[in-house]
Amino acid sequence: MFSRLKNLCFYSAAAALLFVAGWACSKYSNPAGISDDTVVAVVGDHSITFKDWMRQMDLLRVFATPIDPDNKDQVKAVLDSLVDQEVVLEAAQKDNYSDAAFDEGLKKKLLEADLKLKDIKDKLEKDMQTLQRIEKNYQDPYKKMLLARQYANSKVSGVIVTDKDIRDWYDDYSVQARQAGQALPPYSKITEKIKDEKIKPSVQAEKFIKDLTAATKIDKKTDVIDKYLASLSISEKMLGSDDAASPAMDNSKGAGQKDSSNP
Repeated sequence: MFSRLKNLCFYSAAAALLFVAGWACSKYSNPAGISDDTVVAVVGDHSITFKDWMRQMDLLRVFATPIDPDNKDQVKAVLDSLVDQEVVLEAAQKDNYSDAAFDEGLKKKLLEADLKLKDIKDKLEKDMQTLQRIEKNYQDPYKKMLLARQYANSKVSGVIVTDKDIRDWYDDYSVQARQAGQALPPYSKITEKIKDEKIKPSVQAEKFIKDLTAATKIDKKTDVIDKYLASLSISEKMLGSDDAASPAMDNSKGAGQKDSSNP
């Protein structure tokens, strides 16, 4: 169910959802003592290491949607998004995908990223370790993130979904919104413009990644993943955040997609 939060990260440029809230910022630690080179997932022939996972959290924190590295659901969603990203990149490679506009705009985006890093240094004073990791070696993983999104954007609009798919998506989203204490208007009150411009792209994005994932061999190293998740802040367990997540967080993860690791 939480995989929708992953898609909000991955498809932030592809499908703007109706109700999205930011995540709390915090640096990650490694109390589990897992080596950077430890494999946490294998997608096709590509291995994703613990270091890749943690670096993706850094990238999202600085350039996209900040996450709370002590929240198990959010941390797992980051890994899921990285797996999806690799699935899309493999599909792009098989498709011999290229985009001259992307290549032209890449330098500009990297320059903007450099400027952003400089602008937010003061704001990240309490988390200089994250900033130091990012500014030294962010460009290669950041390029992959941008390319995966660009390829997904080029394909998502062509995914066929039915009116029933859109209705089911909204109904499921509404149920979870109510559980988070937010009442949404009934589907009959949703305008065709919102359906076409907001909901439909989200449904298409989910179907796109689900179809790719179903066709790709994915082997998540659950023992390593669970070891790290189990090592996260004891304060989360003491506060019972697994049972009482904030409305903003539940709202972000809403809309009821099944976990893509089990399509």
